[in-house]
Amino acid sequence: MLSALLEVILVDESIKLRALDELRRASRGNDYLMADPDLTTLSANGASVTVVGLDAEAIHRAIEGYAVDQKNGEAREIRDLSGVYVIRTPALRFPNGLSYWIEEAQDGVYRVSLYSWSVYGSRDYGVNRSHLETLADQLVQ
Repeated sequence: MLSALLEVILVDESIKLRALDELRRASRGNDYLMADPDLTTLSANGASVTVVGLDAEAIHRAIEGYAVDQKNGEAREIRDLSGVYVIRTPALRFPNGLSYWIEEAQDGVYRVSLYSWSVYGSRDYGVNRSHLETLADQLVQ
């Protein structure tokens, strides 16, 4: 009952899909970006993930498997080559956003940029970084 009440109080309406090249990150300590410099003017925390052996459809399924099946998240907006999920923290149900963008670099090789951020608070204690590093590891396996 408490978690349902917290979900009503801690709304996640600000979690929306944005274009990677339009993303302007505020100086907050609770977001984490993995993107190459040629895709964004932002200084990234890590590089894009290079995926070999999966097509765009399989990449979508892998990200959905992580966000929904492993983290009990929900899809907010999924497009052909991008998407955003809402993932709530297990105990207090704080909402976090998980966005991704897929770009075909060459035949059969895709580059996936990832972005995770917290809606509330100024620190995430490494949760957003952990989301992206785990997801990146799963995409390259």
